[in-house]
Amino acid sequence: MPGTIENQHVEPNAHPSYDVRFSVNEKWIIAVEVDVAVIRNSFATKEDVQHIVTLLYEHKLDVLTALSKQREDFHAALAKQREDFYAALAQVQIDLGKTLMSHTWKLYGLASLVLGGVYFIARYVH
Repeated sequence: MPGTIENQHVEPNAHPSYDVRFSVNEKWIIAVEVDVAVIRNSFATKEDVQHIVTLLYEHKLDVLTALSKQREDFHAALAKQREDFYAALAQVQIDLGKTLMSHTWKLYGLASLVLGGVYFIARYVH
């Protein structure tokens, strides 16, 4: 809005009349009043901030106690989660060992069968 005058009857090089300038200034003043009203409704006053600071000082120990309790709960939950993870990891290791041993015996049996087949072919088939 700065520097703009909305009037079609004014010559390009002519100075606007007093009425035109006054009406433009009235529009700007109304816009500023609206902006100030929004600011007053949206932001906290000095008393509001002082009240919040007073409440914070009054309940400082409650906040610290709550944070301490939350930290303890977090560490307890983390320790339990860690124990559960290590227990599950140990179970997976046991299952993996059993599976590998099973596959090893199956592979050993297959190799023995193939070796027996080769021996049979070599011995009795000419």
